[in-house]
Amino acid sequence: MVDPSNLAASDKLPTTNNLIRGKDGQYAVGHKLAQGRYGAVFEVLRKSDGKAFACKLEICGPNSHGLDMDYVVMNHADKKGCNHLVRMIDRGKIEDHFKFLIMPLLGDNLTKVRHQFVDGRLSLSSGLRLAFLALSPIQELHNIGFVHRDIKCSNFCLAPHSSRGNTQLILIDYGVCRAYKDKAGNLKPPREEVRFRGTVRYASLNAHNGEEQSPRDDLESWFYMMIEMLSGYLPWSELNHDAIADMRAMKEHVRTAEGAALMFQFCPKVEFRRLQKYLDGLKYNSQPDYTFISELIQLAMKNNGVKMDEPYDWEE
Repeated sequence: MVDPSNLAASDKLPTTNNLIRGKDGQYAVGHKLAQGRYGAVFEVLRKSDGKAFACKLEICGPNSHGLDMDYVVMNHADKKGCNHLVRMIDRGKIEDHFKFLIMPLLGDNLTKVRHQFVDGRLSLSSGLRLAFLALSPIQELHNIGFVHRDIKCSNFCLAPHSSRGNTQLILIDYGVCRAYKDKAGNLKPPREEVRFRGTVRYASLNAHNGEEQSPRDDLESWFYMMIEMLSGYLPWSELNHDAIADMRAMKEHVRTAEGAALMFQFCPKVEFRRLQKYLDGLKYNSQPDYTFISELIQLAMKNNGVKMDEPYDWEE
């Protein structure tokens, strides 16, 4: 008999037409949508009605805890009626092989969207509006007591019900989220020693410095993501992901007048400088003023003649 613990990771994943059983239904496995270090995402069909869903699987092992946090966050989001976080349809586990979550199929992520265009750049109109829309799921997550710690373009997807004039974004991938509030809703004290979580390119300066992350850090990552959508790059994009010290130094440099001029080349400079200054002033225990942040983006839109109801780049 084969010991499942000795199987290669790929051998533990299901193959096409395999049937997997969740708590509430059975699902036929279709094609693979994405592959990660500890698992994969498949399209599946629910046996009872043939409806298509996404199935996120995580291979059972000592490092397989990301899906547990996905479940915790989705469960909280469902209880609070969140509209911009992923909804859990079903869940299950194949003993010694993998555990899985069933969720709705979503549209393209923003990395895929922006790479449809020259230099990976979106127009000022589309970039500002998408950044504005991305604030809602971030605020929803913070309101239910979690920080994401990996905010970036690839973790925002177009909602399945998005249509011309009704575009919405869904924030995905909660594997490295952390509850920053206790059960009573009080802010947890920051830990003295914190392992880095997230993606270095979008990491906040506090994350680089080994500090506990809070809502301010998600918003700094959102700020970098917004600049990347508008510019097609970040000043440190060409650095190797392990050049962490150099990346940190460049993030400090863009706080200077010279560095900001470089970073905001394709951005509304006045509003973005104000936004940068505001975000840099937030502390671990700060309650971000999402209304103020949204109004700054709306001001940038107004000053550049952007209207919320005009077509997005991919709709023209």
